[in-house]
Amino acid sequence: MNPSKHLLIKTINHEKVDRTPIWIMRQAGRYLPEYIRTKNKAGGFMGLIRNPELACEVTMQPLARYPLDSAILFSDILVVADMFEMNLRFEDKVGPIFDNPLRTESDLRALPNELDVSKLSYVNETIKNIKTELKDSLPLIGFIGSPWTVATYLVEGNSTKKFTHIKSMMTANQNLLEKILQMVTKGSIDYVNEQIKHGVDALMIFDTWGGLLSKDEYYNFSIKYIENIISSTNSSHVPIIYYSRSKSNFDMLKNMGIDCVGISSENNLGDIYQSLDKKIAVQGNFNPDILREDKSLIKKEVIRTLESFPYESGHVFNLGSGITPDIDPDKVSFLVEQVREISSK
Repeated sequence: MNPSKHLLIKTINHEKVDRTPIWIMRQAGRYLPEYIRTKNKAGGFMGLIRNPELACEVTMQPLARYPLDSAILFSDILVVADMFEMNLRFEDKVGPIFDNPLRTESDLRALPNELDVSKLSYVNETIKNIKTELKDSLPLIGFIGSPWTVATYLVEGNSTKKFTHIKSMMTANQNLLEKILQMVTKGSIDYVNEQIKHGVDALMIFDTWGGLLSKDEYYNFSIKYIENIISSTNSSHVPIIYYSRSKSNFDMLKNMGIDCVGISSENNLGDIYQSLDKKIAVQGNFNPDILREDKSLIKKEVIRTLESFPYESGHVFNLGSGITPDIDPDKVSFLVEQVREISSK
């Protein structure tokens, strides 16, 4: 298969395109009533992720509703913890929880010496099912969390807003933090290569909490480990999209080996693209809050977002962060229609 037959991949490769491709972060999610029904059938979020048939079903749900330009694997960045035998559970209105977080050397020593990627075989099955359903009509994006972002959950034990434990580890026990980051990196390399082997067409690295770090910390605790992962997958020619909620430090991404950078809503697409010497595609960065507004405002914001990138190719339309459960699916339908229509002009 020519890897550039898909609009998303063409755009990332800066090839000529007729319009801007669009997909939506968390497009298979709680804003869709059919997703809620399938999740309940699976007995909750973790049951859904670990059931390859149902995980495939929810991956396909938004594609049945909307003419989107990519599927994204239904999973979670924290499933990599299965390789560390750390029990991940999700609580409604609380999010991910690890009952035994990693805060001391002895916590780390209690984990297995050898990492077994076959513990994530349910993800490979999901990928195979999705690829069968898609019949190559659309690309499939696989993903991981950056080692830094995953480590924040492993150390904090939940989705905190304060990051007390990991911030104190950065100063009081940097050696332990580096060991945790190395472990997550090693597991992520194995996991990424499995996803690629099973047929994902692009790979996204979510560095959601990269923006917590100062410039030096950003390189030392995040970028350095991501570069390690990317260099281990480079031979595969699968485009890599990197997403961070960072408001700055974009100049540090030039030599990372990424093909596209996902940008949150407070940044300007064209400015970031220029700062990356117009060599790395950009993805984003429509503010998801606008989807609560009326259609005239949504249309206005679509135009503004498209106009902020005045170049022929190299922009993937997306939200600046994941879609939230309170969004009306009809507004998403309108958004997709407008992006397709306006960008094709």
